[in-house]
Amino acid sequence: MVTEVYVFAVLILSSFLQTATGFGYAIITAPLLALVLGPKETVMLTMLTGLIIRLFMMRATKHDGSFKAIFPLITASIVGAIPGAYIMTMISNDGLKLFIGIVLLIAVLALWKNYKISINHHKFTEGIVGGLSGFLATTTSINGPPIILYYLNSKAEENKSVFRGNLTRYFLLINIASIVISYFAGTLKIRDLWLQTLLSIPALYIGFYLGEKAFHRINSETFRKASLVMVFVSSIALIGAALSKN
Repeated sequence: MVTEVYVFAVLILSSFLQTATGFGYAIITAPLLALVLGPKETVMLTMLTGLIIRLFMMRATKHDGSFKAIFPLITASIVGAIPGAYIMTMISNDGLKLFIGIVLLIAVLALWKNYKISINHHKFTEGIVGGLSGFLATTTSINGPPIILYYLNSKAEENKSVFRGNLTRYFLLINIASIVISYFAGTLKIRDLWLQTLLSIPALYIGFYLGEKAFHRINSETFRKASLVMVFVSSIALIGAALSKN
């Protein structure tokens, strides 16, 4: 019973942050659920519940952002998700988590100090960023940081409504693609998770409702700092998860 209450509370928190900022769901959900659930169960439950909260958010962001804007990123992400699902069936990803966590930590510190990288070839960059995000989606379920850092570097957060709308569309599509790919790869067993997923809906809605109220009270600078803090938390969580197994 304690585990169920804990999971319920985690889902309220993560859906609140997802709704208020446009991202952060897996960043919060995966590390916290991993404390009480198995690693693969955590990844798959995060995928399934993430799909639900993003469907809620599509109604709230139906006039913000566009699928056309995120098409290059989502195409690259689907390509990256396929080898990720294959690797998930073969090897441990602790070393990968450690590497990604360190890289993200460096990137967050650079962005916090307003260090910018000039992007001359946006299509190429979107391909790399999208592919990495897709790979992370099927191996760790934490696929947001590369996309968030890319958007922040291009100052997309200046219009927070469009930023949130584009992120919602991106995460919805990669969520669906990851679930389908994981299912056919044999790592997603819906019959073992359908009840937990169904019971999560009230928690997800509570978080969504509170997050939607908070979103309209966040200014652009606060939004930017919250974004960087989320990626920082993600990097620390990934490093901690990897080192705890050693």
